[in-house]
Amino acid sequence: MAVIYIREQGSVVRKRGSRLMVEKDGEALLEIPLRQTETVAVFGNIQVTTQALSELLERGIPLALYTRNGRLKGHLTPELSKNVMLRVSQYRVALDPAASLRIARSLVRAKLIDSAEMLDDYRAHYPSEELASACQSLRAAVSHASEAASNAELLGYEGSAAATYFAVFPGLIRADLPFPGRRKHPATDPVNALLSLGYTLAMNEIRALVEGCGLEPHLGFLHQLDYGRPSLALDLLEPFRASLVDRLTLRLINERILTASDFATRLSGSEPPDSTPGGVVLLPASLHRYLEAWEMAVTAQSRRVPEGIRAAWRVQVTNLTAALRDGTEFVPWCEEKTEADPCSI
Repeated sequence: MAVIYIREQGSVVRKRGSRLMVEKDGEALLEIPLRQTETVAVFGNIQVTTQALSELLERGIPLALYTRNGRLKGHLTPELSKNVMLRVSQYRVALDPAASLRIARSLVRAKLIDSAEMLDDYRAHYPSEELASACQSLRAAVSHASEAASNAELLGYEGSAAATYFAVFPGLIRADLPFPGRRKHPATDPVNALLSLGYTLAMNEIRALVEGCGLEPHLGFLHQLDYGRPSLALDLLEPFRASLVDRLTLRLINERILTASDFATRLSGSEPPDSTPGGVVLLPASLHRYLEAWEMAVTAQSRRVPEGIRAAWRVQVTNLTAALRDGTEFVPWCEEKTEADPCSI
């Protein structure tokens, strides 16, 4: 199953039998077999016909809508699963501070383990006292997170660990690109722009999986209720931030696949849906290269992720669904690994 990215500006997506056709000026550009499609993502000025939208809904295929530069505008998903009892279980756990905290702690532990492992990998090639100290701090934070007595305390440990992690992140960059620390709204530099883009793509795919199994994406356990925020999708993203997005970002800039010339800075708010003035974004042609690298990253098979990270997302959502339904312990994907695995501490 594949995620289809459509970026040709001015093109039209139509239904043709059991396929989607992408056309422009009467010329066929792409033919997509729907039986092999998991998600469709369109970027910018692209039309999707009513017939194509109806077919996607019939087949349970989500459609994600992005600006030309990769900011998520929204998505169209099939009717929410009829499994209302599962959502009742989710609400019950989310409203139970102790039960919710258990899930939140496991997600933070998995994130910290993954972050420490990523730093360890780079430390093997570029030894430094700073990286060694950061790894030690992250591993200590795993123990603290396991014992957090409240969500606020847990978020405190997670925030402190994130500050430690991003403080040493510049030392992992081998390109002539600045990193002033994590900057989100807007991303003020190319490194932050790539981090934000990757987190957005991952979050949207996880959100589609969450909705597909009948869970409420806005009701999380670590991320608390906030108007319009897909808290559960963000929860489930946490264990994959370092292993997927951060690693991919570093590879693209360190191997000079993307350089400063691939980015532009918004000078005005002339395109309000896109970004705040001063935000840095990938140029359209460079976004194409990024999406190619993204697909390779989420589908690549390795000893650690034999089925690929996209499959690991499904495993994590399935694990959570089973835990909520059966009242069992939720085990995040990272914490399923054995002690011999690099993910273990």
